[in-house]
Amino acid sequence: MKFKNSVHAALLTTALIAGTAAPAFADGNPSASAADQAVAAVQNATGTTDVAPGSTTGTVMATDRGLVTVTTPASAEGRVTVAASDGSAVTMSLPATVDAAGTTSAAGTTVYPNAAAHTDLATQATVGGGARALVTLKDAKAPTTQRFDLGLPEGATLVADGAGGYDIVTSANGAGRVARGHIDAPWAKDANGNPVPTSYSLDGNTLVQTIQTGHDTAFPVVADPHYTWGVITGTVYFNKAETKVLALGGTVVSWIPHPAAVVGGRSLAGFAGVAVATDRCVKIKVNPGLGVLSPAAALAGSGYYSGSGGDGYCR
Repeated sequence: MKFKNSVHAALLTTALIAGTAAPAFADGNPSASAADQAVAAVQNATGTTDVAPGSTTGTVMATDRGLVTVTTPASAEGRVTVAASDGSAVTMSLPATVDAAGTTSAAGTTVYPNAAAHTDLATQATVGGGARALVTLKDAKAPTTQRFDLGLPEGATLVADGAGGYDIVTSANGAGRVARGHIDAPWAKDANGNPVPTSYSLDGNTLVQTIQTGHDTAFPVVADPHYTWGVITGTVYFNKAETKVLALGGTVVSWIPHPAAVVGGRSLAGFAGVAVATDRCVKIKVNPGLGVLSPAAALAGSGYYSGSGGDGYCR
């Protein structure tokens, strides 16, 4: 099984928008005009209400998952890091071809102008304890496929969540796995607010984003991978073997009710039986720290999923 974040799901999004008036900067830079334009495009896409002060030495935020430290790189060839209070961390590279120096805006957005061909890069720490690694495609010559290498803790892996995003999962005590971080599915729009198709795939631990621009796409294009790490509550995902145990009336872990418990004429075992019959797996929304869930709570948060992406945990 694995956990999916239900407290603050990290966004993995894409926006296509045009820049507006240039914002003020917290520090100077010889190429201030290019930096101003880069920040304007990014902050038009993301807004600034959830942007935390960026810092190459680390921004520490108190969240419902404990203290989270977000570190943004001083230059484009560095890595964005989100570290949980237990010291574990997930990092993300930027798709840079030039090690451009970063400039930080007053609102907390760090930009790396012209860090790749026809492309600006940027990073943001977010107040919920997450981070964005942004790409701005400045014109139609910019590549529409972008690659973000993820550095994961030992034993962690990426598993598709069934909605276009990914859970970052680690082994759990007892049965299955726990998702301690999450990346949401992408979205995209052009400068006129029109939606643009975009999607993500995996190449090992590299997140690959594809944006389907066309002759009517308004530039610049801003792509926004946003992720969190250190999640301790959410949804438990059971694999096929564990789902079969539930369907047969067995108990997998202590913090869900006995599968034979019945609520409104329906049992968890019966619910799991449907999953087995349809070649799917069961997921249950829980908070293990609260102890054993009531049958009603377990069924209310139940659902089905199929394994795909990563190593396909529903197998």
